[in-house]
Amino acid sequence: MTPAVYDRSVTTSSRRFRFALLFGLAMTEMMPIALISQALPLFLRRSGASLQAIGLISLVLLPRALKVFWAPFVDRIGASSRFGRYRLWLLCLHGLLVVSLALGAFTDVEAWLTTKLTFGIPALLWLSILSATADTASHALAVNLLAPDERGSGNGVQTAGMMLGSLVGGGALVMLVEQTSWKLALLLMAGAILLPLPAVLLYQEPPLASAQHVTAREIFAFFKRPRLGRWLLFLGLMAIGPSTIDICLPSLLVDRGYALSEIGLVMGVITSLAGAAGGAFGGVLIKHLGRERAFYALTLLCSACLASTLLTRMAPGRALLYAGLALPYFGVVARAPLLYAMIMDRSRGHVASSDYTVQFTLVQISGFLGLGLGGVIAEQLGMTAAFVTAPLLTLGTLVAAKYLVAPQDFQPDPETATSDADTALSRGSSALTPADS
Repeated sequence: MTPAVYDRSVTTSSRRFRFALLFGLAMTEMMPIALISQALPLFLRRSGASLQAIGLISLVLLPRALKVFWAPFVDRIGASSRFGRYRLWLLCLHGLLVVSLALGAFTDVEAWLTTKLTFGIPALLWLSILSATADTASHALAVNLLAPDERGSGNGVQTAGMMLGSLVGGGALVMLVEQTSWKLALLLMAGAILLPLPAVLLYQEPPLASAQHVTAREIFAFFKRPRLGRWLLFLGLMAIGPSTIDICLPSLLVDRGYALSEIGLVMGVITSLAGAAGGAFGGVLIKHLGRERAFYALTLLCSACLASTLLTRMAPGRALLYAGLALPYFGVVARAPLLYAMIMDRSRGHVASSDYTVQFTLVQISGFLGLGLGGVIAEQLGMTAAFVTAPLLTLGTLVAAKYLVAPQDFQPDPETATSDADTALSRGSSALTPADS
C-alpha cells in the first residue's frame, strides 16, 4: 500500500486556516487607513490645524468610497489564472504597501504633513488607493471562503482584525512616534503588513468554473435583483447614526488638553480593544440567534452604547470618560459583522469584488454623510447634541426595517451559498483516501 496522497487545498480549507487568513488581511489592510484617519488628525490638531482643515486632508480617504469604479477590474483581471485572481491582487498590493511605507519612513513626515502638503497629500492618496484596492480583493476572497453559516462568525473575526489593525495604525503608532520617531514607526508598520502573505501564498484559490464569466452584463445584473432599492436604502440608514460622533471623540480629548500619548492610548488602544471584543461578540451572537433576531438585539445594543458618549460630558474622572469613549466602539463594531454578513449574502462568487463593493461603498458614503452631519451639529449646537443624535438615528433603523426589509432579506441568497472551502473539500475528498499498491 502506498502512502496517502493529500491535497493541500483541503488543508488550507480548514476553518482555522481560513479565519486566520481573513484576520491577518483585515488587520494589515486597516493599518494605513488608521494612520490616515486616526493618527494624522491628532498630530494635525496638535499643530494647530482647524477641524475644517483636518476634514479637507481626510478627503484622501475618498478612494475607499470610489473603489466601486475599479472593483470590476479586480474581478476580471486574472480571472482565467490558475494562480488565483484575488490572491494575485493581494500579493501585489501588499507588496506595494510595504515598499511605499518603507520609502515614506525616510522622508520628513512632519514637514510633508504641514508645510509640504504638495508632497504629503499625493503620498497619502497613494496609500489610500492601495489600501482600498486591497480591501476589495480581500472582501471578494472572503465571500468565496466563507459558507453562509460561517459568515457571522467569520465576519466577527475579520472585524476584530480590523480593530486590532486600527490599534496598531492609530493609537500604537501615535505612542510610538511620540517615544521614538516616524522612521521606526513606519518601518515597523511595513513589516507588519508582510505578516499575512505566507498564508496568501499557501492558499490555493480555485479557478472560475467554465460556465462563469466576468462580463459587464454579469456585473450589472446585480442591479436587476428584486427589492434591491429597499435593501440599499436600508444599508445606508444603518451607517449614518453611528458615524455622527466620529469626528467628535478624538477632538474632545485634544480640546481638553490631554497629552498626545494619552489620546493615543484611549482612542487607539482602549477603543480598538473594545471594538475587537465587540466584533467577536457580534459574530458569536449572529451564530446563535440568526441574522434577523441578531439585527434587533445588536441595534438596541449599539444605540445604548452610543448613548454612553453622554458620560464624557459629565465625567468628573478618567474612568467614566474612558468608558464613555470605549463603549460606543464596542456597540458599533458588534453590529458590523451582521452588516458584512448580509452584504456577503448578496454577493456572487465570480463577481464578488463588484457585488460586495457596490454595497459596501454605499455604507461608506452614508458614513461620510453621517460624519458631516455630526460635524455640523457639533459646530452649531455643541457636541452634546451630536451625542444625542447618534443613538436616536440608530434606533430609527429599527422602524425603517419594518418598511424596507422582509424576513427573507435576512436569509442568504441561494446563488451565493457555495464557498471555496466546499469546493476544495469535494475536490479533495478522494485525495485523502490511501491508494492501494
